[in-house]
Amino acid sequence: MRTWVPRALLSFLVVASWQVAIAAKTMPSVSMEKPLTGGVSQEALGLSDDIQFAETLVRQKPNDPEAHFLLAVAYSRTPYLERALEELDQSRKLARKSPEGFAVFDRKIADYEKMRLKTPDDPLILYRLGFGYYIRGYAVDNGYMKDSTTRPNTFYNQAEQTFRHLVAIDATDFSARNYLGYLLAEQDPEKNYEAAVALWKDSLVINPENPGAYMLLGQAALQKGDLRQAVHYSAKALKSRNSWLKSRGIDPDQVKVRL
Repeated sequence: MRTWVPRALLSFLVVASWQVAIAAKTMPSVSMEKPLTGGVSQEALGLSDDIQFAETLVRQKPNDPEAHFLLAVAYSRTPYLERALEELDQSRKLARKSPEGFAVFDRKIADYEKMRLKTPDDPLILYRLGFGYYIRGYAVDNGYMKDSTTRPNTFYNQAEQTFRHLVAIDATDFSARNYLGYLLAEQDPEKNYEAAVALWKDSLVINPENPGAYMLLGQAALQKGDLRQAVHYSAKALKSRNSWLKSRGIDPDQVKVRL
């Protein structure tokens, strides 16, 4: 697996950008996108972006990779992009240990593809497909699934095309641009560096109150060895996040911070 940012450097950046753990009672819903609708049936299908529901599921099933996957998706369109990526990573780790293994993502991908036939442009489905294909590619790329007929790029390309579709159907979806850039940088940091940075900067044009894009730009600067720029973008991420919280009547000091 090509690693965009060495783990030690990524840990440094996450600390510099004030990685957070949000108490569900403090912020039961922090989506930066349009309000999402749906009741118990959507939640049961894993088609709810309700953070409180997803956090509860993880507490009930702490070793379930699918629960952490759904929590990652719930955080994916909030100001806490790094928490979404952290939960995706946890989902991958747990899949390596679980009896079902990474086959859980084959099952989920199949379910979401069936749903997509009825509603091809539903972001609730597309985000799950994008992340599901990404993790499936990771499994093949790292030898966790012996798949002689499929190369990891097949899944990575499906993930990329899914996020490109999200960008195409909604020009205001800055989160899709953030993750598309992340996927490109993960696949080939040197080849895709400029394209990824361009996507994150476009994301900031769409929504300047966008801490995820600042965090990713900070990662990119750190990867290039530009510590000054990395710290600059990390500070911008924190500032824009606090601004977002205040604009919604949430006191940033009441949000739990884990360093």
